[in-house]
Amino acid sequence: MAVSAPAGEIPIARGLLDARITHARFSPKPYTLSHKLTYLHIPVGSLPVLKRRFLNRNGWGLFALNDRDYGNRSTGMTEWLRSAFESAGETLPDGEVTLVTLPRVLGFGFNPVSFWLCHDRSGALAAVLAEVNNTFGERHCYLCRKPGGVPIAADEEIAAEKVFHVSPFLPTDGQYRFRFIEKPERVAIRVDLYRDDARVLSATIAGRLSTLSSRAMLKSFLRHPFPTLQVLLLIHYHAARLYMRGLKIFSKPEPPADLVTPSPGAAATLVPSEQK
Repeated sequence: MAVSAPAGEIPIARGLLDARITHARFSPKPYTLSHKLTYLHIPVGSLPVLKRRFLNRNGWGLFALNDRDYGNRSTGMTEWLRSAFESAGETLPDGEVTLVTLPRVLGFGFNPVSFWLCHDRSGALAAVLAEVNNTFGERHCYLCRKPGGVPIAADEEIAAEKVFHVSPFLPTDGQYRFRFIEKPERVAIRVDLYRDDARVLSATIAGRLSTLSSRAMLKSFLRHPFPTLQVLLLIHYHAARLYMRGLKIFSKPEPPADLVTPSPGAAATLVPSEQK
């Protein structure tokens, strides 16, 4: 079925990320899952021209991206993002900000994690805000940045202490190690969780970028209908499988008082075996 672009619609280059998501648990019992989803990869500067036939902004539609789903749900995205950096004693970089996130589908939305990729004026990746949601309706952000806003290289990891409850099968401690790779045609994000210097979990979002248009959005829906509902169902399905395998369940603590946890700023260069 051919879908022509509505008059005045501006395609957004690199606006879609057709990604494979993987989760691998290494302890206490190995467990791996993998599936495909289509993410939005939207420069914040393109939000005024985001609306199109199958994608609404701050409204209802086949797909929708609504400001209230991010930040404190009461301010615009840019204003909240700036205040999030300031709350951690940092300044929002002066370049383009790109949001990697799942849109709402027919009004339903759930994002385990959205990433705000913040660049400096030269285009280098200067900081990333990882906005995490759990199934209890709580959220927390991890601000990944090197001292002085030095660009984050593809062979570096940014560490942040885990302070937010996500999985009932993991306690609220340990250390996250984030890695970000940006290329003209591809994006890859990896988050590893370490406890007592041992990696217990690894999650990746990686795939190719393509132009966001009405036709592409319709094709995305036909390939992956109800992606956000799929994510929520998969979370509960795999939680049930882990429970049946006898994994210990940890009770949910109160969320941290501060919305943003900054990284200490130290970056570790990966050894070749870790870069695979």
